Amino acid sequence: MKGWANAYERFLRIPEIDRPEKAARMRAVWIIGLMVVATQIVNHAIMWGNYGRWTYDHTVSAIAVAIVLASMQLVRWYKNEVFYAWFYTILMIASVLGSAVPDHAGINSAIVPFLSLGPVMTGYMAGRRVALANCAVVIATLAVLYWISLSHPAAMSPFDYTRETNRFGQGMFAVFISTGIAVLITENLYEMLGAMRENVHRAKRAEAVKSEFLATMSHELRTPLNGVIGLTDALLAGSLPAHERKLTDTIRKSGESLLLILNDLLDLSKIEAGKLAIEARSTDLRELVRFVADSWRETGVSKGLAISANVTGEIPGAALVDDLRLRQILQNFMSNAVKFTTEGHVSLHLHGVNRGGGRYALEFRVSDTGKGIPEEQVARIFDKFEQGERGTTRQFGGTGLGLPICRMLAQLMGGAIGVERTGPAGTTFLLSLNVNEAEETEEEGDSVSDAASDLRGLRVLVAEDNDVNRLVVNEFLKAWGVEADYAHDGDACLERLAARDYDLVLMDKHMPGMSGMETARAVRKMNGRMSSVPIIAVTADAMPGEREAMLASGMNEFITKPLRAEALKAVILKTLKSRAAA
Repeated sequence: MKGWANAYERFLRIPEIDRPEKAARMRAVWIIGLMVVATQIVNHAIMWGNYGRWTYDHTVSAIAVAIVLASMQLVRWYKNEVFYAWFYTILMIASVLGSAVPDHAGINSAIVPFLSLGPVMTGYMAGRRVALANCAVVIATLAVLYWISLSHPAAMSPFDYTRETNRFGQGMFAVFISTGIAVLITENLYEMLGAMRENVHRAKRAEAVKSEFLATMSHELRTPLNGVIGLTDALLAGSLPAHERKLTDTIRKSGESLLLILNDLLDLSKIEAGKLAIEARSTDLRELVRFVADSWRETGVSKGLAISANVTGEIPGAALVDDLRLRQILQNFMSNAVKFTTEGHVSLHLHGVNRGGGRYALEFRVSDTGKGIPEEQVARIFDKFEQGERGTTRQFGGTGLGLPICRMLAQLMGGAIGVERTGPAGTTFLLSLNVNEAEETEEEGDSVSDAASDLRGLRVLVAEDNDVNRLVVNEFLKAWGVEADYAHDGDACLERLAARDYDLVLMDKHMPGMSGMETARAVRKMNGRMSSVPIIAVTADAMPGEREAMLASGMNEFITKPLRAEALKAVILKTLKSRAAA
């Protein structure tokens, strides 16, 4: 029944109406019409049983049904609620008069009670004013019927109009009550619908403002962070005295901390907007666990902590999982464990169980020997911007977003996270996840590195207007032996491509004049070999849809600032390999 109703509303084009109160009124037109048709079908059966033949009342009812059915279809093309309210009013009054006038039944007609429904029906369709107007029209109709009855009295005592007067009075009372109900209900209902619509629009505007703000902040913060992190990476790759190396490393870690906060805010925004997609791919779980543990080994040693990792149980050679988001969760667990543990060890353990049919149940545990989490704080640590005890942020830093985001990511992946145990002996965080076995494939990054680990002699055009960003890219490319030319805007980029051949273009999104995407489209329209030159988008924008927009403009790959040397090298090698395979 519901499916039929939805299909009929699609035919009437009601879902296309953007205002919910307008849609509700148009919905009332066909539903009330359908109810009228249904009641008249039953009425036909009753009259046939009473009279045993087709009567004048049958004809009036059949005409009314045909007119109502036609009006229901008219909604597809004409959506004026006031028109339908008055149309139904006129039809109802005409039906009553058509039944009451010919035999002079007047106020004694059997269908007079239907008039009391008029204000409720029209009020729901068109609002308070139409309900009040309908009330006046119905009262006038009752007066006419009363006059007909008095003008053509049935056999009774002379001047005894008690029955007619009572019916006229009761009819007016019913109409007044119906009108009052219509005014109260329709006013409140449509006021609430209007408020809901305004709240929805306000929420959409707020969401748009928030998205614009986050996009702006992402770009404005990532651009200077690109200089801080990129140049410190370049310095650390060279020969520095121990003291300068320590200072430089501290600067780099401070920049990474700020980047982590920015990424958390962007992830939270994407998840809440429903725009963060889980992308499962073939992943070596043993290698992933080893990588996560190794990435914290140096930090752990600096604090006097032992970092360990082990894998037990039945683990597939490769699993279909979003390795990026899985690493993000485990890295967050490890970060908290190392941060809040002053002595002892931190361990990462993966245990798997084969459920059959290529399905595996995985349990990732990160255990530490820290001071533990107070029981009353365990539930709070998964709330946004909460970090358990007061003073935690001041002492250890952080936004309180890491674990809430991990919980949301785990849920998106079909898993769950929680605190398995906590106390003076330490804490264990648990991630439970069900995965499907995947075909074992060679890691893309490894194959790229094996095939083309040396970029020496590569000719690259860098389209970038920011001096700091150009300096960062130049340091990386120079260290790899890459021959680089620079263009400060889209026009200069096109001129250089027309004058010389390049193996690759690194294209900034935001440039004076033509944007990076506009320049990429112009490149693809060029004549000659450079029309197909590989283009890598380099941008400080990391909002949902950015990658898709870049690729749609003709670019081949996408990387966000701040640039890391290894990440940039990996995406260059990947792009070159894809071109060679094409």
